[in-house]
Amino acid sequence: MCRKLNAKESQWIAALMNVKFQGRDILLKQLTKANIIYRQEYSFISIKFKIEGKMEPYPYRVRVPVEMRAFQQSAAPIVFLLHVINGIIDELEIITADSTQIDAENISLERVEYEIDQEVIMKN
Repeated sequence: MCRKLNAKESQWIAALMNVKFQGRDILLKQLTKANIIYRQEYSFISIKFKIEGKMEPYPYRVRVPVEMRAFQQSAAPIVFLLHVINGIIDELEIITADSTQIDAENISLERVEYEIDQEVIMKN
């Protein structure tokens, strides 16, 4: 069942996209048109994106342009991986770094670090 992002999911995306990389604005534009299918299992969350209509494609052949690790107070980090397939945002995969149970309601975004694919790092 497709739906729009809720406030918590929008927060996750905002934090993930809070770092500059090549083509980021194209992906942000795609997100404005996205409906999602949300699935949660024991140690991961999958947010599959369904984009309606014509969109400017992401021009890089990078599967995961940006990754974010959110460090938790008393648990392993939560890893956010944004997947892009054929130029279109496909999925936000959220996993616990040690495969323990994920608590979607209590993911802290206070301490995060980013990893950007070498191909899309902004050149100064």
